[in-house]
Amino acid sequence: MSNSLFKHRIPIQIRFSDIDRLNHVNNACYLNFFELGRVNYFNQVLEGIINWSESGFVLARTEMDYIEPVFLNDEVVCYTRTQKLGNKSLLVENVIAKKLNGMEVIGAKGTGVLVAMNYKANQSMIIPDAWKKRISEFEGNNV
Repeated sequence: MSNSLFKHRIPIQIRFSDIDRLNHVNNACYLNFFELGRVNYFNQVLEGIINWSESGFVLARTEMDYIEPVFLNDEVVCYTRTQKLGNKSLLVENVIAKKLNGMEVIGAKGTGVLVAMNYKANQSMIIPDAWKKRISEFEGNNV
């Protein structure tokens, strides 16, 4: 797997409760893994310039492809990046990868559309320039 576009990654601990009857991670768990990646990503990238109790993002859409099963004892990471910045929304890409024979292979990949929200007014908002600047600086020319 080429992860050169991704500057953010976190390890994912596979729990016994994540395993389904076929002895691999249940499909629903991947959404939680993506969420862990997104939350950690934005906490890191927007640290100090966002008040999460007043504004942030809500997930409006998600799409996922399951490629290779993940098992209980696999070593797993979640890669996260902002793929595209819009006016009120952005597109986030996630990849779940596992070690297999000394190499990383993709277990699942997906995207999510996040809408900037003013939580107090309960309405969408334009992504603040300071947020866009931080994300662009973090991602470089990849946004």
